Amino acid sequence: MALQGLYQLDIQRAPSDVDTAEMITSFLAEAELTGDPADYARHLTAGAWAQRDRYDQMIAEASDHWELSRMAVVDRNILRLALYELLDQPDVPARVVIDEAIELGREFGDAETPHFINGVLDAIWKHHPACRIARGEPDASSAPPGNHDRGE
Repeated sequence: MALQGLYQLDIQRAPSDVDTAEMITSFLAEAELTGDPADYARHLTAGAWAQRDRYDQMIAEASDHWELSRMAVVDRNILRLALYELLDQPDVPARVVIDEAIELGREFGDAETPHFINGVLDAIWKHHPACRIARGEPDASSAPPGNHDRGE
């Protein structure tokens, strides 16, 4: 639901201060999602959208030869969602975040999306100081969460 909300916000070029909860209300109702799962979807959507400029900069730095505006909308928003969880939801293990992003890419992207998502997130995880800080790992030699390329 959060990805669907982010996709819609991106397509509409919504401002940062848009009411994201209102934006995804119809998606949640259609999916009959209520309670904690619906609240979490609202939380993810709001957080990822509010921080998108920060995440877009990180994505641009990690994705050689790809301008953010040329990326598929779904790819861009899967990355934003994953970065929100990596950086701002430290209780969610990095391996889980990256695996879920790859799965979202498999389900909603094209054939190359899982590879692209894995590559960009892996580069950010390994090289961006914000990831180490968010995980309480200030040492630059901290190991990445593992290789997530499954030979797709």
